[in-house]
Amino acid sequence: MLISFNNRLFMKNIFFLLLTLLLIRCSSKENNEKHIVISQPHTSVADVVNFSDYFEIIEVINLESSDSSIIDYTHKIVFDDFYFILGGGAVYKFDKTGKYILKVKRGEDGPNAIKNLTDLILLKNENRLWIYDSHHRRISQFDYNLIFEINYDLDYPLFGLEKLETGLIGSPGYMMVVKEPYSLFRFSGKNLATGYSLEETTMGFDIEKSDYLHIFRHDYFSELETGDLDFVNSFNDTIYNINQNGESSIKYVIDFKDKRVLEGELVNKGYTSIVDVFNYINSTDKSFNIGNIFESNNSLIYRFFNSGKPYFSIYDKKNNKLTSGQIIKFNYKGQEIAFPIDEEMRIGSFGNGKGYLSIPSESSVIGENQKVFNTQDGDNPIIIIFNEK
Repeated sequence: MLISFNNRLFMKNIFFLLLTLLLIRCSSKENNEKHIVISQPHTSVADVVNFSDYFEIIEVINLESSDSSIIDYTHKIVFDDFYFILGGGAVYKFDKTGKYILKVKRGEDGPNAIKNLTDLILLKNENRLWIYDSHHRRISQFDYNLIFEINYDLDYPLFGLEKLETGLIGSPGYMMVVKEPYSLFRFSGKNLATGYSLEETTMGFDIEKSDYLHIFRHDYFSELETGDLDFVNSFNDTIYNINQNGESSIKYVIDFKDKRVLEGELVNKGYTSIVDVFNYINSTDKSFNIGNIFESNNSLIYRFFNSGKPYFSIYDKKNNKLTSGQIIKFNYKGQEIAFPIDEEMRIGSFGNGKGYLSIPSESSVIGENQKVFNTQDGDNPIIIIFNEK
């Protein structure tokens, strides 16, 4: 009887062990398959995206245009009582109405001079602003009056940088920064006073790509209302979620199907620069270069390029529906506004459920809509603030 009881106990333990392993395997499989594949069809230049079907225009900001305040290109906007705008030559400060206040210029002489205006980080609880300079590999801290306070040498050249609860997260794109090719860097630390240390490098890539695929861009990261981040890897058509601990997981894969740029078209081609890559891809009918991400509770916006032209997609998460086009349309002041997507148009997130569109004011972009927005050629871009309907 004792032997029989032990056998039954042994078999029971084996059963529960196998069941546990099966559940773990199923759980792991579910986690690996959690991401959403968005099937992106080929889009015509005549296709229209009705922005007003998904989002509501809250406000339109006409930024003051003067010799001191003209922005060459809008890379990123952050907001906390003031609009701080990262341009190519300076960081500009405007009030809520768009009135220009002051700026921090790139390239001025001195020990605290900024060479590259790579990224802009807002510390709302401290009323502070960080400007990251990839040339000097450092973070410069300013107060809201744009008075310099402190520099911190991060020692790594990155193209995008964001602050997390547990440290920092950054990306060098496809640039070789450490001995192995990785495109996501996680740093631990609390503040500039105590410093940050590199904890982890992830998302490896083919080492050949570091010779020509690194690109200086400003839309690697987009803040969500939850505080998490979206991170876009533009050359594998993937959007990742990064939580406040810096842990990443695949969230969306944009499937261009037969218009997808294949790995074989990115390596072993004798490219010497990113220009060579763009020239080749733009000469085909392939789609690539996912960027300008904004995600709300129900929708995901992203931009991509096909045959050298920018396109725009809105993915309806609730209904699993995708709308794409080269023309954006929305309602403003009782009028229907429509114009083609321009390469200099910027889409971004304020991280509080609100997003922004930065639209060039030129007649070559918005045409007769200049009258509606009360703008003219040579003016600063129009800033459109929106949230989900």
